[in-house]
Amino acid sequence: MKILITLSALLLSAVHLFGETYYYAFGQKVILKPLPQTRSAADQNIHYFQTKTGTKLGVKNEIIIGCKDMEQCKPVLENYPVTSVEKRSDTLYLLTLKKGSDPFKVANSLSHEEPIFLSHPNFIKKRIAR
Repeated sequence: MKILITLSALLLSAVHLFGETYYYAFGQKVILKPLPQTRSAADQNIHYFQTKTGTKLGVKNEIIIGCKDMEQCKPVLENYPVTSVEKRSDTLYLLTLKKGSDPFKVANSLSHEEPIFLSHPNFIKKRIAR
């Protein structure tokens, strides 16, 4: 019985450690709780999450990165599931990921790569119908 309780506790700890969805904001880890998917056709590619403070965020398969020289960043990006790169400013780029990629894992991994100085999912805070 003690072995079963110990194994259950270890399993729950492992799920908690490895199953977290998070991103970094201003050097702080922000943990997200997945929200149920909506049935709207417009939302089918958006996954919704909520922060501990109650902020709701939508995420598609896009990441924003900061890179001063894209020629230096291109070799790094070749190791990731990036399908397109769109320049948004002198140093900011919007990356589209292959379908099924986890934008949180990719963004968190890219945040540790040189010369990338910023990396996080492209959050949708509010959708507006046009």
